[in-house]
Amino acid sequence: MLCRMHLAPFASRSLATQLGTVRTLWPHAETIFTELQQEMERARQFMSSFEQLLSSQVATAMQQAPSASAAPTQGSGEGFSICQDVKNFTPEQLSVKVVGRKVVLVGQKETQSTDEKGSFSYKYEALKREWDVPEEVDAEALTCSLTKEGQLRIEAPKLALPAASERNVPIQVSPAAPQAGPASEDGA
Repeated sequence: MLCRMHLAPFASRSLATQLGTVRTLWPHAETIFTELQQEMERARQFMSSFEQLLSSQVATAMQQAPSASAAPTQGSGEGFSICQDVKNFTPEQLSVKVVGRKVVLVGQKETQSTDEKGSFSYKYEALKREWDVPEEVDAEALTCSLTKEGQLRIEAPKLALPAASERNVPIQVSPAAPQAGPASEDGA
């Protein structure tokens, strides 16, 4: 347990000469902060190298499989269009649903095999992707098509707004609001 003597300098020099070198249980604050700063700098360097490695891996993956990403088409008048790489799945293993204003793609695949030595293997693959359908797109007219290369294209046209014909809008005149007059004298 610490006592006051450990935290404050000696009151008398005679006590210091009798006890000799006194060590406290607590290290100097400067030592602790220096070690913490060094540790934080090592952590920053590690995170920086990790971020560089991760960004280079993402760039490499994007170059190798540019068709694996899916994004709505840009531009006005085009509607909604998604292209998703599903070459690992057959059409029977895929399902596309419209749930509210979302398009949900689900793919499930199971493979079982036994080799000549009697070893059994089982593999389950699952794919689930969701996209929001913009308000200006007709989700009821959604269509899907699968290419021979394994690209699933999900498309929906923009809503066809009816042509607005010209019409006159009548102006309604509301009666004037009763004005507040002086208070009656018998109620006051």
